[in-house]
Formats: sequence, structure tokens, C-alpha cells
Amino acid sequence: MPQDFSSYKLKDIFILSIRSNDGNFRALYEMPNKLNKSIFFKFKIDANVNVLVAIKDIDRDHILNLSDYEQKSVSLKEYDKEALKEAPKNIKLITRTRIKRGKILTNRQFKTLSDIKKGDLINAVLKDGALNIEVLVTALEDGNVGDIIQVRNENNQVFKANVISKNRVLIR
Repeated sequence: MPQDFSSYKLKDIFILSIRSNDGNFRALYEMPNKLNKSIFFKFKIDANVNVLVAIKDIDRDHILNLSDYEQKSVSLKEYDKEALKEAPKNIKLITRTRIKRGKILTNRQFKTLSDIKKGDLINAVLKDGALNIEVLVTALEDGNVGDIIQVRNENNQVFKANVISKNRVLIR
């Protein structure tokens, strides 16, 4: 460090790279003579992050439940940015692949269980003032309550519809 470093004013910090638990950054300082000076730093972080870890082998197409995982603290070096950090709320997760005991659970390993699946035959309500018309349509995409999905009627017309229950949509 320069001898007059205590008189430098920090202007900005630029993170140049971050790997699992280390990286480097550039600090931009203003010197007493009003010139700018960059100083490069390397850093290493020794920290832990809470993640969900499988406590037993989980088979493919299994709906995740509380008895399948526990929260554990792992070092930043072992951390995966796709790791699940907390239990999913109001979402049912289904495993895409087999997960071994002790493995960190990640978003890549799961798909969501949708209220309506692509290809399902569902009831659609079409409102026109006080008149409600109900027709059978085919879902063209997955969706949960509150989502807007595309549906097709028996005449091959495509509509956008709001999912209002497990097998019912409201055509817009």
C-alpha cells in the first residue's frame, strides 16, 4: 500500500471476478492531488449458506415432502447458485431425476406440479354480461390457479384463459 494511503478517498469498487469462495476486485481511489488511482485486491470468503439437503434417496417423479430433506449449513465452496435455500411454499415439486442422500437440492432437479397440465380437457367459462357459456377446451400449456394459459376449443380456435380452479378456466 502507498504510504499516504490514509489520505485516499474511495470512489468506487468494481468486482472483476467471483468464483466459489474467492475472487478479485478493483478499488478506485481519489488521491490528495485529485488524480484517480486503481488498486487491485484478491479476496477469499470463508462463509456458510443454509441449503436443503436430501436425507434419503429420492426416486424420479416423487413429490417432495418434509420427510425428504433437511436444512443444512454448507461452505460457500460447496454452494450451488441453483440450490434450494428454503422449503417451497404452496408449490408441489416433482423430481426430474433420482437424487442421492446427502446431495444438495437444486432447482434443476425439480419440475412443478401444475393444477392444469398441457393436453388436459378442462371446462372453460365464457362470460358475456349476465350470460355464462361453458365449453370443453384443451389446455395448450401448464398452469396454476391465477395463471393465464392458452386453450383450444373443438373448432381449433385458440383463446387466452385465466385458471380459476383445478379443472376450470375463464376465457378472456
